[in-house]
Amino acid sequence: MRINEVAKLTGVSARTLQYYDEIGLLIPQKLDNGYRDYTDENLEKLQKILFYRCLKFKLNDIKEMLEGDIDNLKILEQQRDLILKEKEKFEVILYNIEKTIKNYKGEQEMTIEEKFNGFKKEDLNKYEDQAIEKYGKGTVEESKKRQNGKEDIVAEKFNSVFRSMAKYKKDRVSIEEKEVQSKVENLYNYMNEYAFDCSIEVFSYIGKGYSQNPEFKNNIDKFGEGVAEYTSKAIDEYCKSRLNK
Repeated sequence: MRINEVAKLTGVSARTLQYYDEIGLLIPQKLDNGYRDYTDENLEKLQKILFYRCLKFKLNDIKEMLEGDIDNLKILEQQRDLILKEKEKFEVILYNIEKTIKNYKGEQEMTIEEKFNGFKKEDLNKYEDQAIEKYGKGTVEESKKRQNGKEDIVAEKFNSVFRSMAKYKKDRVSIEEKEVQSKVENLYNYMNEYAFDCSIEVFSYIGKGYSQNPEFKNNIDKFGEGVAEYTSKAIDEYCKSRLNK
């Protein structure tokens, strides 16, 4: 494939491709007339380069990573993990931007407390303590590892569920409805991903704590009056349906 064809296909300018050739980052075959000819292997390498460029890696660093024996699968898995981390970070930023826009428009007031409401790392630790009290101590260390460096992401994941629950309650949506149960399942999955390996039985126990434990209840009700009770009942419904399968 000629350089202009590659430029059109990938959106990378011909001048940039020439520069990549000059610095030895992406070297195409050269035809007798001096034209550059890009092989499928060159295009695969260009894709990897573009992934790294999206992640703000410097060209020299990319060159070093791609030189020598290349484990293509390992590189792609590494890039996927890096991009997922960026995705999660920007999800949090996007939510805050949207909230701030509404605040500027006067559509919704954004308090300091609201910016940090819901579930922070210490809140998840409280869940652990409650579960450990009944089910043992084996979850603690693993939970700390899963949360390390992801506190903001974890908080936003949990907060997104409770914001939805507040809306469903306000709209009088039954806890048995698919959309509500889907959010409960998200909550269950987040618990497993970011806190500890949570069985349905433990999840049921934690759900009861939402309405019975005053500290948890007060925290969740920051999203709206009665949200803790509503969520607790929705979790109970979810767990019963899972246990009866």
